[in-house]
Amino acid sequence: MRFEISKLKNYQVFCLYLFLCLLVFFSTLQIGFLSDDWHWLYLAKNTSLDLRIFLSNYEGANIGGSYNPILLLLFKLFYALFGLQGVFYHLLSLLLHSLNAFLLYLLANILFQQFNFTKVKFWSFIVGVLFLIWPTQVEAISWVAAWPHLWVSVFYLSAFYFYLQARTKPGLKFILFSLLFFILALFTKELAISLPFVLLLWEIYFYFLKQKNKKLWQLGLYFVFLFLWLGLRFVSTKLFVGYYGQSNLSLHFGSWIGNFFAYLNDFFTWSFLREFFYKVYYHGLVYILIFGFFVLAFYFYLVYLYKKWWQFIILASAFLVLLPLIPLGLNRINFGGERYLYLASAFLLILFVGLLQEYFKSVSKKFFVFFIFLSCLILPSIIYKNFIWSQAGTLAKQIISSYKDLHLADDVRLISFGLPDNLRGAEVFRNNLQQALELSYDNYHGSITPLPVYVFVNPENKNQHLLKWRADDLGWFAESVNGQFVVTGKTSIVVEDVYFELWNYNYQNYTANLVRLMPENSIKEALLKHEFYWLTFDQGNLRVY
Repeated sequence: MRFEISKLKNYQVFCLYLFLCLLVFFSTLQIGFLSDDWHWLYLAKNTSLDLRIFLSNYEGANIGGSYNPILLLLFKLFYALFGLQGVFYHLLSLLLHSLNAFLLYLLANILFQQFNFTKVKFWSFIVGVLFLIWPTQVEAISWVAAWPHLWVSVFYLSAFYFYLQARTKPGLKFILFSLLFFILALFTKELAISLPFVLLLWEIYFYFLKQKNKKLWQLGLYFVFLFLWLGLRFVSTKLFVGYYGQSNLSLHFGSWIGNFFAYLNDFFTWSFLREFFYKVYYHGLVYILIFGFFVLAFYFYLVYLYKKWWQFIILASAFLVLLPLIPLGLNRINFGGERYLYLASAFLLILFVGLLQEYFKSVSKKFFVFFIFLSCLILPSIIYKNFIWSQAGTLAKQIISSYKDLHLADDVRLISFGLPDNLRGAEVFRNNLQQALELSYDNYHGSITPLPVYVFVNPENKNQHLLKWRADDLGWFAESVNGQFVVTGKTSIVVEDVYFELWNYNYQNYTANLVRLMPENSIKEALLKHEFYWLTFDQGNLRVY
């Protein structure tokens, strides 16, 4: 096998990756659209194609939100070509994932040569294979709304690759290509801001290897473009260091460091130990910090002792990639948020394969036994997560289809609550049912006021009776049928003149078993007169009350 890989041309490597990707993730082609997908499709259909796309957030407003105009343009292009034919969107996701694995293969070729590895092409090929099938990649591949992570990785890895080429090859074309891809990455997903700092880190590493860059001025161009982009982002969103989750970036170093260790935990345990990790996080964050710092300190001591500086530089690169995402954190009780690891996993897998190369020394039978064993652990995890996303896709289609069975007026006014936010981490619906119905039904002209109250569903209960509904003088109540913590959301909040409370609240996982709804008098009267309806979910379908 090693002789065949060493003789493969680049296009053959890419074709192998694409074949493997289709083989492993073929089921994603049938998922369709979920949750935030509908919001992006709605924007793609209704946003005017003009310069304002670059002077506002992704929704066309100038206050808050994400700034990714290139992503919006990509959605507009695909919507114009394929409309609501989800298979083409998912097919592109598989193509992008394969391309990222191929780019990582090219990067690993350069870096492993720098590290004086033997059998460079073989180990680089293994990096690409593991990137393709690493279980934390499933969310980014299966969810169309996770496109920014796929696209920004294409641009980011391309920019890094061409920068490394520019260090050793004459002419300006490589640095120009690198800068172009960096700019595309910035306008696609904000996490690309880490690239100049990653390049600076690698320049320091090369400097200590006596590989001075005679064109070091080129690195300054990345910071110039970064600051220009930050200024444009500020004009467009009024945010400088804030993000869509928080308009002002408040400092929470303890929880941020805990989130960083949560990301590392997810990478190595494929998210299956996330709930246990967050139980410890909730009850004793300090213990995680102490243990995490101890492990890292011991590891860096070994790096220093054996002068394995390449390991430090790769791990530090992964940390810089994760840094813009650390304030976000992960869902505490399911797989949601794995997409945040997508780009960082490129560097972590280079490190992992580099450690394998040092341990096995040569491409031996012993290594292949280990690789087969690792694959036997990975593939069941991939199959299970693919199943979860397939179930979520089926449920989302079922929900949209069930709307016509309600026989409501075209201009009906609804207040939604208790929709399934996700199915064990696979997104179903958040606040985007309105857009889904508008795009799916030509005659729908109603309005939906969404309340941030959801139900937890899984493959076992998604079609079961989940909530008991009743009303009295104190308001409307929806209670868990079996008394379990099935409702999720904030403890209490007013949204669009509707006050709600979650009772018997579990603060560890933000869940409760009963929700009380108390609308303002005008809304209450409209509900009693059937000018408004409650819209909820039960037994796998939409229901109105």
